[in-house]
Amino acid sequence: MKWLFGIIVLILLVVSARFRKFAGFVVLICIVGGALFLGYQEYEKNKSKSRISASEVTLKNISFETRDNNYELTGRIVNNSEKYTLSGLQLKITVKDCTNNDDTHCIIFAEKKEYIYLSIPPGQARDFKKDIYLYSNQRIENKLVWDYLIEYAESE
Repeated sequence: MKWLFGIIVLILLVVSARFRKFAGFVVLICIVGGALFLGYQEYEKNKSKSRISASEVTLKNISFETRDNNYELTGRIVNNSEKYTLSGLQLKITVKDCTNNDDTHCIIFAEKKEYIYLSIPPGQARDFKKDIYLYSNQRIENKLVWDYLIEYAESE
């Protein structure tokens, strides 16, 4: 049935100039509509990343523990926003190999971005646990020092 419809459309495209204009108009409308729809989706995505600023999110009791060949990131996330529900958090994690306890003699061991999916209503907190795999075959020579930074917070 579909192939019959396709054949009829092709015959009309070849034979009728008015149908070609109509088909071109329909294709043009579909392209413009699709571009507007994709633009609106991108706008909504960017808007969801700007409703809650990184300063409105607090990370507490953050710890990194070794689990098999991975590391486990645990802690508590507090949503200090008065209005919006936190739906996700993008962290930039930097791992340094330091010779002693100060940060002056450190070599960056790995850098990784991790997204934490969660749902925290305004003024509430949730504990979280996230497994992290460092894609590095380097040997740890000294002490690992972990650093993290909130890149953005997403809201609903």
